[in-house]
Amino acid sequence: MALCACSCTPDADRTAEPAPAASTGLAPTRADVDRFLAAGPDPSLQQLRPLDYWLHYKVMQATGVEQALGGEAQALAALKALAEDYERQARGAQADVPRMIPAAFTGEGMNSGLLGLGIASFGGLVSGGMVSGMVSDMSDDRLAELTRAGPVQLGGKDGGYAIAVAPDGSLSQDISFEGKVAEGLTGKVKVKTKMDACPDASGKVTVESDVDSTMQVAGKPGTGGYVRSHFVYERYLDDDAHLVDGPDGSSSNLRISLGGTENGRDQSLDLTTGWTRGGTELFTEHGHSGFSIFRMDEAQRAMKMVESAQLLQTLMAEVMLRGMKQAPWESGRCIRLDARSTPSKRSGAKPSTSFDVVAAPRVKADGSMPGGSVRATLDGGQSLARDGEKLAPDARYAYVAPSKKDQSASIAFEARSKRGVGRATLAFDTKEQQAYRIAGGQNDFVANTVACSLGRPFDIPSSAGMVMHMSGGEGGGSWTLSGHAAGVAWSGGGRYTVALDGGDGSGTLQATGTSTITSPMGRFSDSVAPVFSLTPVEQDCTADGAPAPAPQ
Repeated sequence: MALCACSCTPDADRTAEPAPAASTGLAPTRADVDRFLAAGPDPSLQQLRPLDYWLHYKVMQATGVEQALGGEAQALAALKALAEDYERQARGAQADVPRMIPAAFTGEGMNSGLLGLGIASFGGLVSGGMVSGMVSDMSDDRLAELTRAGPVQLGGKDGGYAIAVAPDGSLSQDISFEGKVAEGLTGKVKVKTKMDACPDASGKVTVESDVDSTMQVAGKPGTGGYVRSHFVYERYLDDDAHLVDGPDGSSSNLRISLGGTENGRDQSLDLTTGWTRGGTELFTEHGHSGFSIFRMDEAQRAMKMVESAQLLQTLMAEVMLRGMKQAPWESGRCIRLDARSTPSKRSGAKPSTSFDVVAAPRVKADGSMPGGSVRATLDGGQSLARDGEKLAPDARYAYVAPSKKDQSASIAFEARSKRGVGRATLAFDTKEQQAYRIAGGQNDFVANTVACSLGRPFDIPSSAGMVMHMSGGEGGGSWTLSGHAAGVAWSGGGRYTVALDGGDGSGTLQATGTSTITSPMGRFSDSVAPVFSLTPVEQDCTADGAPAPAPQ
């Protein structure tokens, strides 16, 4: 999703408004999210700015920062410069916008700069984009490698992003920026965001963020303040792995506190807004000391802005959970679906062979049965009892293979529950198989193995510990590389071709592509072109197309 530069269009000229949640006590709908994505994030960031600016300015007033900087105009100029410094760091682009400082400052009219809630939302979109894009499309091996490598660092010496990925695709993100402006104001903002990829036993997934934004007058250590927020958004899935609509589908809680010191005297305010699961509205002022934003002339504006910010934070969190492409629990990382058949030999089966098939979903985190249902869909011949029906796990089916030779079929399984989605496929065929001995390689990759069929996925393991995973047809396809050798992790991939031109059915397998090693010194890649000989052999095979183990 494209992000506009810092010089976003002022309020008066904007035509694309983000869609807030339908109403307090209800999570945003799919239509709300679609309108938000169509408009882009900047209109929502623009709507968060007034509250951010206003809260920070109230702290400046209450703690003597405004007076120390020389009055209202100087304080507002310093605050805006600080926010623009943060935004330049967050976006990596220079802001060039007109400065608008109203005579009676309400937070309105500030069309650039990111402070606490704005930076949290901006960072949340970075996280959400990773989950739906890079992480959702990543192989389990690549995700495990990324998890072992630790947080991805983005930014410079004055701060930036650190994004860490868990094996199930859950994300945590730390953001920190330091700012120092010529007007004499210094600041630091820290944001921590966590997002679940997999629901818990109740079907709950959570987005949580903490913001700590502090300001200080240069040379006056006793004059400064903070604005902090803690946001928790909970969503619930039903037994079809869909987000629950209505009041029972969500809860939202935004706690805002601000305060500081002036000549050793504490100032503070602490409040919470949101709704419980079931739709009961929340508002609590936990206490205040020294000042309050709830004086009669400010209460209405304060409540409107806090409520708006809470709804917009909720919308941002909903976008993160739904993902730009797909929800993270739809990726298959939460549920393992084990599908098996009796007899186990599914390739090269005799025509009209009868199979008993079982599809058993399990929660990857703890091995428990997730509940929900399993649906099986047959593609090809001959027949599958209860094709397309929802069955309780573990689901059992009766399948009859194609009635003629050289035919194929497959059964796709999908398990759906409040714990997420799992998928698996079983392939069947009545083709006559030919096994091949594969020997050869390149440099340190030396192999001597047997593949039961070139027409289905097979592995070429090397003696050093790396494995080429081949996927395609009898004429060739694609390959990926995994494994550890010489103390480093190996990855990579490319294409391969098969040529069977020998009079006895022998031939060659030629692969081309790239191999990469990941070491403490960094990542290094090189082009590779291993060549293997193919020799027909007699070989007993398992149902998955692997050589059967030798008798004991």
